[in-house]
Amino acid sequence: MATGKSVNLRVRPAKSADLSYPVDGVILSQVARLGEQVEEFNVGRFYTMLGETFPGDANTPPDDSRLIWDSGRIDNHVAGVDLTVPHDRMLLSNLRNAPEGADLDRALMMRQNAYLTSYSPEVLGHVYRTYYEDQGDPAGVRHWLLRLAEDDAVKIHKGLTDAYKKRKWWGKVIEYARSHSSNDARQDNPDSTIGFQGATNTESWGYEFRYPSAENDLRFHQIRAGIRQEFLTAWRMSEMCRNGQTTFPNEIGAIDLSIKKLQSAYIDTLLFAPFSGIVTGVFHVEGDYVRAGEPVLRVENDESVYLVGTVKYRGMLRIGSKVDVSTRLFEAAGAAVTTVSGEVVAVRGHDSVSEQWDLLILCDNRTPANDPVLPVNYNFDFESTAVRVTP
Repeated sequence: MATGKSVNLRVRPAKSADLSYPVDGVILSQVARLGEQVEEFNVGRFYTMLGETFPGDANTPPDDSRLIWDSGRIDNHVAGVDLTVPHDRMLLSNLRNAPEGADLDRALMMRQNAYLTSYSPEVLGHVYRTYYEDQGDPAGVRHWLLRLAEDDAVKIHKGLTDAYKKRKWWGKVIEYARSHSSNDARQDNPDSTIGFQGATNTESWGYEFRYPSAENDLRFHQIRAGIRQEFLTAWRMSEMCRNGQTTFPNEIGAIDLSIKKLQSAYIDTLLFAPFSGIVTGVFHVEGDYVRAGEPVLRVENDESVYLVGTVKYRGMLRIGSKVDVSTRLFEAAGAAVTTVSGEVVAVRGHDSVSEQWDLLILCDNRTPANDPVLPVNYNFDFESTAVRVTP
C-alpha cells in the first residue's frame, strides 16, 4: 500500500439536486423548510398506480368504473394522509393548480359515465346480442335487419312506380284531386220505386300541386341512403364485437391514457425529492412566480460522498483503486484520526504537473451509529491528511 497527500481534496454529497417544476406557475405553499429532513417520493412507481380502479371496502364492492386517483386522492397520497407507515415529509412545495385539478376530476367523471353506458360487462353483453351473436339469423342482428328493411323499401318503391304508370301518373304533376261516384238504379218488384243510374265527378283544387312519382323516388333514395349509413355503422359494430377482446379494451384504454396525461399534468404542479436528504437551499417562497426548470429548493444526501480534487501520489491510479483517506478533522490538536475508505470512480492526470491526479473517490459517510463521518464541503489539510492507495 503506497501513500499520497491531499493537494486539494474536498467533500461533496453523492446525491444533490436543485429541484424545480416542469411547468410555469405561482407557488401556493412551500411546506419544506431549510434544514428539514425529507423523504424520497418514487414518482415513477406512482405513475404505474394511476390507472387503478376502486378495489372495494367493507361496505362497497369493487367498482371498475371508478378510477381512484383524482386530484384529492393525489393530494392526500403525497401528503401522507393515506399511507399506512410513518414517514417524513414527501410533498415539498406545490403550485396553484385548481384548473388542472378541475380538468382531471371532470375527465374521471366522464370516464365513469362512459364505462357504465358503453363498456361495462352488462352493456357489452347487450351490444354483442344486438350486433354480432347470431350471424346466421336475418332477424337476429342489426345489420341483417337493415338489409331486410332495404329490401322492403325496394318493394314499396317498385309497387308505387307500377301503380303510377298504370294510372298514367308517372312523370306528371297532379294539379288537383279527382273523385268519381256512380249509382245503378234497379226495381226489386213491380210496386217499388224505380231508381235511375247516375254518375258524379268531383275535382278539388288545393294550395299545392303534387308530383307523386318524383316524391316516391325522393323517399326511396332518402330511405336507402339512411339505411346504408346505418348498415355501415351496424356492420362496423359487428366487426368490433368479432374482435371484442381487442377493440373494447383499446377504447377504454385510450380514455384512461388521456386521463393519465391529466393526472401527470396535475402531478407536475407538485414538488418532491427524488431521494431522501436534507433541504440545504430555499430559493423561492409562497407567492413567487417560477418558470419551468427554475430552482426552487436544494436537497442533499450525504450518506455517500465524493472526495473531489487533486491528490499527489507517486504511482498509478486507476478506476477501481481502493483508497483510505485519514485526517485530523479541522486540524484539532489531540483529535482522533478519522479515516474513510472509498473507491476511485473517475481519474485523470493533473495538467502539467507530474505525480498529481484529479480524481473522484466514492465513500460511505456513515458510522455504525448512522452519524456522518465527514461534513459536506470539508477541505482536507495537506499536512494532516494521508491518502493510502491499494491498486
